[in-house]
Amino acid sequence: MYGLCSDSLPNMAEPDHNNEPQSPPSEFEEVNASDSNYSEAEIIDSDWHFELENVLNEGFVDQGIIKSVCKCRNLPEKFRSRVWKICLNVANRGNSMSSWDGKLDLLTDDDLRADCTAAVESTFDEEMHNIVAKGQMIDDLVAVVTYYCKCRAVKYHTNNGWMDILRPLVKLQLERSDLYNCFYALQSRYIPRTDLSPQVSSMPFHLLRLLLLYHDPEMCNFLDTCKISMESFTNKWFSTLFSTQCSIEIASAIWDIYLQQADPFFVFYLSLVILVNAKEQVMTTVGANKLNQEETITTLENSPSVLSIEDVDDFCQLATYYCNRTPSSFKRDLGGCFYSGAMVATSSKVDFMASDLAQSFCLKVSIPELLLSSQPSSEDASDDDNGPRIRFFVVDCRPAEKYNKGHLLTAFHLDATLMLREPTEFDAALTSLFAAQEQAIQAGSTAGGEHLCFIGSGTDDEDQYMYMVVANLLQKHQTYVSVARGGYASLLDYLTEVGIDLSEWIVGAECPVVLNVQKKGNQLQPDQQHAVTKRAIMGALMKKVAGNVVERTMHLKEKVSHFIETTDEEWSGERKGKYKGNNAQKGADGVFSIGDENEHDEEDVAREDQEVTYNTSEIDDLDVWKSKPDVKYCFECQSVSEDRRLVSAHLLVTTTEMRCLVEVKPRKGRRLTKQIFVKARPPRLLCTVIKITSRKSFPELITFKFGDLEQMESDEEARVVAADRYILPDAGGTTRSIKQLIVEADVKRQEDREKKTSSNDSKDEDQPSTSKENT
Repeated sequence: MYGLCSDSLPNMAEPDHNNEPQSPPSEFEEVNASDSNYSEAEIIDSDWHFELENVLNEGFVDQGIIKSVCKCRNLPEKFRSRVWKICLNVANRGNSMSSWDGKLDLLTDDDLRADCTAAVESTFDEEMHNIVAKGQMIDDLVAVVTYYCKCRAVKYHTNNGWMDILRPLVKLQLERSDLYNCFYALQSRYIPRTDLSPQVSSMPFHLLRLLLLYHDPEMCNFLDTCKISMESFTNKWFSTLFSTQCSIEIASAIWDIYLQQADPFFVFYLSLVILVNAKEQVMTTVGANKLNQEETITTLENSPSVLSIEDVDDFCQLATYYCNRTPSSFKRDLGGCFYSGAMVATSSKVDFMASDLAQSFCLKVSIPELLLSSQPSSEDASDDDNGPRIRFFVVDCRPAEKYNKGHLLTAFHLDATLMLREPTEFDAALTSLFAAQEQAIQAGSTAGGEHLCFIGSGTDDEDQYMYMVVANLLQKHQTYVSVARGGYASLLDYLTEVGIDLSEWIVGAECPVVLNVQKKGNQLQPDQQHAVTKRAIMGALMKKVAGNVVERTMHLKEKVSHFIETTDEEWSGERKGKYKGNNAQKGADGVFSIGDENEHDEEDVAREDQEVTYNTSEIDDLDVWKSKPDVKYCFECQSVSEDRRLVSAHLLVTTTEMRCLVEVKPRKGRRLTKQIFVKARPPRLLCTVIKITSRKSFPELITFKFGDLEQMESDEEARVVAADRYILPDAGGTTRSIKQLIVEADVKRQEDREKKTSSNDSKDEDQPSTSKENT
């Protein structure tokens, strides 16, 4: 199932066809490589088993020595208990339970003893013949869990996974003190915390989603589309380290490698391997409507159960492969939040990190890791214990004028605003970007890397365009996409804080070295001149490779740009205001249809209408608007202003009108706000909507176009007099809801019009008779 290239795996032993069976070599017997009775695999295993035996008998040994000898291979069962205690750093630890009074007074004591009995019986099956030993093991389990609950001030629950963690340890038949020490170490170092707030406890599942998005965006988008959260099927993976789904033999083999790695985040990469391997099966069956959501979750949750003992080595090698190709800076930031054995950060910092992780568009890379990838390194230095160094291709998405003032030496420029202003030019810029990336990789440049890292200004207002570009690439299933944490501002702060000369990393029109020398009135030294010249050549080379995108961007900013309307699913119409007769009756052809007319002439009218709609309302609380009785929907969105800037807003829809509520102070993406204040723009009547259009290249950008009500009620052809543009996260669902309300408003308005017409006709008929009677 988890196969690798056969060249990377050891050769399997050939079967012995001799009549007389050969006994395996003893622990202390050296095997001659020239002896044909033993295969090469047996000789290699005997060599490192013998070396491990000597190391364990020498006395002082730690996890690093164990890893260097075992090289992350499965352990012989006779060495497992000693090696696990060394890797968990409890080999020389005393009896931690010596201070316990021995009282078994938990509220769930009956359930605990029943669960411990079931755990011991399922661990040994038919092997347990000694009733005394069985009873002793049950008592040890009850004592260990009871003392752990009292020390950590936590409650025991049947479904918390502790019994599944203890079963592989019980199999080793450890002493009670060693059993407790190993269980405590596993819980504190390798099991994500669940004793904090729900927001913090859900952080591991958000991280796994970001890792899947980094390596396999297609699978991640598929799960998001099916509304399947990571927590729904990976909870037991994290809480039991796969010992629930796998047998004790397979779980122990996984733990052999896991504990040698000594990386608590290794479970994320193991989970990543399972999801990538289950991708084809799940997407095929769900696409053929053979599985519903619950069945898909069950299938994913039980995926580790198909592992065999032969698959464990390949399984862990694939996890190491993904680990070596993933930015690692998140481990330092999140270790104190996930695991109780790490240094615990302050509660405010943990809450901030939980909020930031939940709202992240993609994986974030720290500034030190980004700079480290840009340093030249020899081939020998690239492969260390942590695997090969990741190389990033840095993409600077700040405005062109800021990029020209100063940017990272190896950064490629991409104007993110092109995605809204000039989609065609944006596609050309992306083509240049990937061409430059490929050329830099082939040239072996420090600026070249398979991994894309986008860097912005560090402010939410400017970086929102960068995140739109990132979302666009992820929708196209682009792998290895990340953003630099804190943007260009954090880059400058870090270089200043650690005392690094900014001119060594920053180039541009405002080069730090040149500016400092000009201010002091001094001349550049020869070595400084050489450094500045080298950086200038490097910057010029990046511009040339990029196809002069920066200069082309500056030229585009001077052009008058309009929104290009190329739709693959437009909901628009030919509403020409002819309400007379049965034009808008139910059952008629769609009142709204696809329109391909040129609408650029109508935008001037729309601008005149929108220029007076920004400051026409008092500031009020958003909850006040949402609590009104006639409100049907309130969609969080971004309003596109006339100068192509994005404004955080909310689209409020009632039964008869829609209204844009602009946030007075846009919310910061890295923190939560309890109260939102908004300023309302004038309402738009639903019955005046002529078209709802979307772009094929950017389906989240929705344009509502409105006509004049008097023209629509007359025989004149309705003309577009206003247009509102929004970026809606769930554009499809939002437009469907608004469409339904527009149709209902149209029908109601038509009924009211018909009633009014019939009422006027009846009055006209009564008028002559009344006059005759009076005469």
